[in-house]
Amino acid sequence: MSTEISSPNSAAVTTADRSTAVTESLKRFARIARQSDHKKGIRAYQTHIRRDPWIPAFFVLLFLLPTMVTAGYFYLIASDRYITEARFALRPALGNVDKVQSEETGNNSSLSKQMIAQDTLITTSYIASRQMIETMERQMPLREMFSRDGIDFFSRFDASEPIERFMLYWHKRVTTSVDSNGGIISLKVAAFDPQESYTLTRALLDESERMVNELSLKARNAALAESTRELKNAEERLLTVQRAMRDLRNRAGILDAQSANKNNLLVIAELRKKRIDLSVQLNQSLRDLAPERRPIQDLKAQIQDLDDNIEKIERQMTSTDPDQRRLLSEAMTEFEGLENERKNALLYHNKVLAASEQARIVANRQIEFFTPVVNPVVPTSAIEPRKHLITSIVALVAMALFGFSVLIRKYLYS
Repeated sequence: MSTEISSPNSAAVTTADRSTAVTESLKRFARIARQSDHKKGIRAYQTHIRRDPWIPAFFVLLFLLPTMVTAGYFYLIASDRYITEARFALRPALGNVDKVQSEETGNNSSLSKQMIAQDTLITTSYIASRQMIETMERQMPLREMFSRDGIDFFSRFDASEPIERFMLYWHKRVTTSVDSNGGIISLKVAAFDPQESYTLTRALLDESERMVNELSLKARNAALAESTRELKNAEERLLTVQRAMRDLRNRAGILDAQSANKNNLLVIAELRKKRIDLSVQLNQSLRDLAPERRPIQDLKAQIQDLDDNIEKIERQMTSTDPDQRRLLSEAMTEFEGLENERKNALLYHNKVLAASEQARIVANRQIEFFTPVVNPVVPTSAIEPRKHLITSIVALVAMALFGFSVLIRKYLYS
């Protein structure tokens, strides 16, 4: 009885276990099959790599060789270059003469902002010019500085080459740039000796400053000549007016019609004052003395003399002769016109004289200075060529080319 009951139950359990076991076995076989395929693919790719002779060749040609050549040149052969940098700006001289109106003096020698900006560009162009190279060659052994035997072949200049070739080389060793916002000029000089780099930088600055001031020399001399001519015209104008006034005085028969008229008025005023004093004194004396007394008669006689003199002067000033009155009036009118013209001529002459002195001062002094922002100093270490940077860049580019070539090769092979 018990055997019949246990047999069906045992058979049912065995079937379920077998089903589970089969499922697990199939999954295990699937995983093993996938891993086997993956390993076969890797082994096949590795076999492809080993069998493809171009992969090692690509590695040598595209990565190893460029990297080694670059590193060998920059670390073993390339000559060190010492950089001297200077930064400066053009500024007018302190106490510069202000521009005077052209209609007054014709002096146009002052500097404007436009001239400063233009001179800044002129300076950079002059530093890169052939004239600057020739000037430097007269001051120092310029070509020898860049063509010594100690300089590597690729950095050295052949001293036998013409100056046109040297200009191309010069532009690699001497560079300038301008800050558009502040107008600051940056000058960089690369040489193979630190002292030579500094010496060349100082010489470039001095020569550029001299050239900029020499450019305005002609304009300053022209302004001085124009101011001198204008001063001569102002002097002639003043002398002409003074001669006319002198001739008028001589022709009218008076030293100065205006001064004579003023003097007559002063005399009349003085005489009237004396007459008033005498009249007061006479009234006081009449209180104590009789009119017939001698002091009273003397005071009356003095008062009468004063009246006669005042009447005589007034009659001369207001002559009843129409011709004399007209001549005197015309002389006074003409004299007043000449006096006003003399004052204007004298004022103009003084302004022109001051402007002429200013032009003379400007013509004899330096107009612009190179105001240093960063003074040049002797470099203590070489910062060019940038060995680490260039070698790293070449290695990265070579690695990228090698990887790209391998991918292309695999695509073509598959």
